Amino acid sequence: MSKEEQLLDRWYAEKTAYLAWGKLISEQVQMRLAPLIAPQIPQHFLRTLVAPRLKDDQKLIEKAFFRNKAYTNPYDDITDKVGTRFVVLLGSDIRQVETALTSIEGWTFSKDRDYEEEQKKNPSVFDYSAVHFVVKPDTEAEFEGVQIPAGTPCEVQIKTLLQHAYSELTHDTIYKPQIQATPVMQRNAAKAMALLEATNDYFEKVADDVSSALSSVRKMTADLANIYREAVGIDPKPTVLEGMLLEAYDELAARDGVDQVRLLMAENKYIAERIRDHVVQRNPIFSQPSVLLVYLAVRKSVRGAVGKWPLTPSEMEPLLNDLGESNN
Repeated sequence: MSKEEQLLDRWYAEKTAYLAWGKLISEQVQMRLAPLIAPQIPQHFLRTLVAPRLKDDQKLIEKAFFRNKAYTNPYDDITDKVGTRFVVLLGSDIRQVETALTSIEGWTFSKDRDYEEEQKKNPSVFDYSAVHFVVKPDTEAEFEGVQIPAGTPCEVQIKTLLQHAYSELTHDTIYKPQIQATPVMQRNAAKAMALLEATNDYFEKVADDVSSALSSVRKMTADLANIYREAVGIDPKPTVLEGMLLEAYDELAARDGVDQVRLLMAENKYIAERIRDHVVQRNPIFSQPSVLLVYLAVRKSVRGAVGKWPLTPSEMEPLLNDLGESNN
């Protein structure tokens, strides 16, 4: 039996364990990431589906024996037989995923690539940039009934959407050549990476500007959410409707709105009961923290509240009825 056949025989026997290890890492990192990015959820924070992939049989053979790499033990030395990736929007988001990954106990981590460190060492070079880890379980693990031996490696890539697009474009030419990369190709790739870095810097600036502009809105939502939680007894679930309601009643919010809402809910316990009823009926308007602000607006002036209502009149009717009012 040739060395290639021996390697593939072992690979076929262990593929299931490697895939299970990739799935376990993908699931655990997302679970650990969730509280770090709340109220955003991992499915929205991560820009592509997190799904581990096994190395193609032929590419494994090529890497083991035909890449002029001095492997002592090709099968064990190749650490990307399974890999999973986490793709985020901004460079600053990478550290969130890295924090989640490295906070999980029972795993051994070795950083294979760190784009920030590479940029510090070679500040004038524009090259592929991302964070790569090799992750191994300290002891035998199990996932979905599959036993995973201690020391099973998985390559974990953490990159931005722009970095991901670049790596997909250059994967088979610049870094893992199926054809010989020409100087022109390499030059164009370097220019593309320089542009991607500049674009990420602009994205970060826009994100900072948006965050600053939304800081007062987020504080209002957080304050109203606390009152909602205390009065109604359930967690609010803000969606795009939250922003629409806050924008419509922003003047009221700015004038001691939070204190007035707190007093309204304390003096009118029945409002919380009505809100719970609407939530049970799956009316999303009543899961918004700012719905409390609308109740306050109606109490102050029905006409004024109705005039500012950003949705259809019929959608406001249940709220008005709760306070014994009507659109008519």
